[in-house]
Amino acid sequence: MSDNHAAPDRLYQIDTSRQQPLYRVDSIRHVEQQAITTLGSNGGFILMQRAAAALLAMLQQHWPAPCNILVYAGNGNNGGDGYLLAALARAAGYDIRLYQHGDHSQPGNSTRQAMIAASAAGVPVVSEFIEAELLIDALFGTGLNRPLDLPTTTLISHINQSGKTVLAVDIASGLTADSGAIMPLAVKADVTLSFIGLKAGLLMQHGLDHTGQLWLSPLQLTEQLNAATPVCHTLAVSSLHHKLAVRPANSHKGHFGHVLVIGGEHGFGGAAIITAQAAAKCGAGLVSLFSRSEHVSAMLSRQPEVMVCSDDCSSLLSRASIIAIGPGLGQHSWGQALMTKVLASNKPMLLDADALNYIANQPTAAQARLTRQNWILTPHPAEAARLLNCSIDDIQQDRMAAVSELQLRFGGVILLKGAGTLICDQPGNILLLALASPALASGGMGDALTGIIAALLAQGLNSVDACQLAAWLHASAAVTLARQQQQPWLLATDLLNQIKMQLIN
Repeated sequence: MSDNHAAPDRLYQIDTSRQQPLYRVDSIRHVEQQAITTLGSNGGFILMQRAAAALLAMLQQHWPAPCNILVYAGNGNNGGDGYLLAALARAAGYDIRLYQHGDHSQPGNSTRQAMIAASAAGVPVVSEFIEAELLIDALFGTGLNRPLDLPTTTLISHINQSGKTVLAVDIASGLTADSGAIMPLAVKADVTLSFIGLKAGLLMQHGLDHTGQLWLSPLQLTEQLNAATPVCHTLAVSSLHHKLAVRPANSHKGHFGHVLVIGGEHGFGGAAIITAQAAAKCGAGLVSLFSRSEHVSAMLSRQPEVMVCSDDCSSLLSRASIIAIGPGLGQHSWGQALMTKVLASNKPMLLDADALNYIANQPTAAQARLTRQNWILTPHPAEAARLLNCSIDDIQQDRMAAVSELQLRFGGVILLKGAGTLICDQPGNILLLALASPALASGGMGDALTGIIAALLAQGLNSVDACQLAAWLHASAAVTLARQQQQPWLLATDLLNQIKMQLIN
């Protein structure tokens, strides 16, 4: 470990409220291979030394008092990082042991050197699970591309059920680095130290539950990484509060837009009512709802500030500045006729729920004619699958590709809902909200989000900024409220007063 290339690089704790670049695995691997070429014949081992030095620095920072540590080492490069860490940690006074998983009889050159270093340092290798205060997951890295076998899933289940603190090396084993999917389960880490650059899957889907506190060590490759193209960036939450302009004293309702919500077929009025109420609560100057007559009294009793009409939407369409269509719209003649009328208006609009299903059900040639730049589509994964004529699993296995394809095919701005909401704008730039809550898993939450976005659009925000701010308000309100109660579930309308408070404070 005497190579001067192996000095520990600075460790960065990742603040996901600030904009962070996220990369695909192939981009990180390209940077890594370039570095290995530059460093010479032993370049792979030099990078492994840097990773081990960073892990030791993490240990000394978080667990400065020597403690009992068990390293779970796989047979690839991730395991090699674990072997070298074990050698360094033993020399630093930690009681550290190794548990080998998989076939270690034919390791790669760098991993072989790491195994020799651990053996020379006298690190004990155990063949059964032992008690330890800290577990280090060095089983699999970012190269995992197949479902885990039974012995591995059994081991990961043991780690997760141990109740011990877990430090993951680069990424929690079993987590897919590009998508955040699990294969079919993953180590649930308390802390993850990632290397070179952040992988998108760390902050999406299951990554939000399995990554824990996230740190990064660039391994002295910051300059090389800067030449790579990120697949997306996290939302700069700290800048979102300033998107809405201060309202002057000489203001009136016409200054803050007129949102027209269209939806609420027979028996489905609740969705459209939630959307209209959310738009009113979030600052739109005027909100109208066009719905079936049976929902008029319900809307007025719920939110009397909303104007409700059930006869003819033509005059409302002419006066509205933003149209939000789809919640509870249905897929029958009433909803289809309204979709035809709205699309002919060419007004700025937001499509959700059955409005998306209407688009998905159109022939391919008709879909191409519908493409436009002045709309926002807000599908959840099932709606996205219908729009792209694929499976939900296809969407979730590569959400980045899905949101990009949706934007390319339909134009405008696409907000793909889910744990790690994605927003893709006209140039194809992708933004990720690295925040989610199980409290959002109830009916009507998407309808509320539609109303929030529409209200922000009415107040003058552009489509991307409105989607960013609305997605963050929606998720952060759920997180805040869920913390205040024993169980994490909420109703969609529970969020509205909290969101209003966040907007005005």
